[in-house]
Amino acid sequence: MEGFLSMRPVTFSAQKVLQPFYQNKILTKEQLLIHSGCSPMTAWRILTNHGYVTSYNFNAAYYTLADIPEFDELGLWSYRNIRFSVYGSLTNTITALVANSDSGLDACQLDDRLALNTRPTLTRLAVHNKLEREKIDNIYVYFDSEDKHKKSQRNRRLDEVKATRMQMALPEAERIIAVLVELGQYPELTVKQRSRRLRKKGVIISAGEIEHILDHYELKQKKKRSRS
Repeated sequence: MEGFLSMRPVTFSAQKVLQPFYQNKILTKEQLLIHSGCSPMTAWRILTNHGYVTSYNFNAAYYTLADIPEFDELGLWSYRNIRFSVYGSLTNTITALVANSDSGLDACQLDDRLALNTRPTLTRLAVHNKLEREKIDNIYVYFDSEDKHKKSQRNRRLDEVKATRMQMALPEAERIIAVLVELGQYPELTVKQRSRRLRKKGVIISAGEIEHILDHYELKQKKKRSRS
């Protein structure tokens, strides 16, 4: 009887697993098992019942309890450069941030918010149609995959780009005249083609500057006719 009793499995209280988090805020899987002394199965059962979050950086190697982070207005929280999101994984977080934005987000904006390189994940999301991607003002902008919201985001982004251009100083008169002459002679060219043609003539002007001139003088760029 005594031998049987000695073989009974050791039981662990939830406090044994949770308390190390309240002391350290974040732990790796290995650290948790060392602190608590229980089996992985027991630890994950207790964590699941309580609620936990994994880091979206460092390959989700860090854990914290759901009631520890003080998430900001974007749903993000960091501790000692370990970053967590109310949305969970990096994929879910990027998708949510883009969907919640007013005018879509580009990679640099997401990099700043999440403090890591988001480009590989953004590419995968676009390829799998989880996000929509469009090049605007020579920058890829990512929009919600839902058509109606995407249209609203895109229109707002275009308004922002136009407003930014309007605040820019116009090129000097000589370059403006060169653009207007080109526009009259070759109305079907894109701004990039027009920039390259002018560059060959010794007039250095970027596609963005040409767009600014067109916006300022309310001139519409004619679209190329598709060949039948």
